[in-house]
Amino acid sequence: MANGFKPVRMRDGSAYTGAAQRCYFDDASTLFVGDLVKLDTEAEATTGVLKVLASGAGGNFYGVCVGLDPNRADLTKTYMASGDTGYVMVATDNNVVYQAHEDDGSLVIADVGTNCDMAAGAGGNTVYGTSSQMISSTGNGTGADVQLKLIGKAQIEGNDIGAATPFTIWEVTLNESVAAANAAGV
Repeated sequence: MANGFKPVRMRDGSAYTGAAQRCYFDDASTLFVGDLVKLDTEAEATTGVLKVLASGAGGNFYGVCVGLDPNRADLTKTYMASGDTGYVMVATDNNVVYQAHEDDGSLVIADVGTNCDMAAGAGGNTVYGTSSQMISSTGNGTGADVQLKLIGKAQIEGNDIGAATPFTIWEVTLNESVAAANAAGV
């Protein structure tokens, strides 16, 4: 079962301490914790806070949704449904290492160090609010225009390469990020 992209540590080995930027969401798509997000073309009209959209496969990311502000009208809400509006927390540091499942079990040790794309998944789990986004096992290579950098297999007991469902969990960093110092604006 995929749970999207989970921040686990920083690239230098230090702990990920939960640092995130508060962003606004009001898109027609759904957004789950663990989803990669991209910037909207405008800020929230009243506060000027950056707006984010759930990201599909392809294109640059801004970061990963790591949490939602509580919806005081419905405290059971664990995700942002189509048409919902509210604030979400986004991990934007390009040095965060994420763990995520691959989509079909075909990545191998020789793929470590290559770049790969995100696979969009089936929308997410509306009970637990977790993403279904995964690492795409196809199309990986050395191009700079590929979304994620595959940096290793997650060192978790029972996490076997080539395993059937649930597929192998790998560690990645964002390769195509609009949060990079030299990235173009939206």
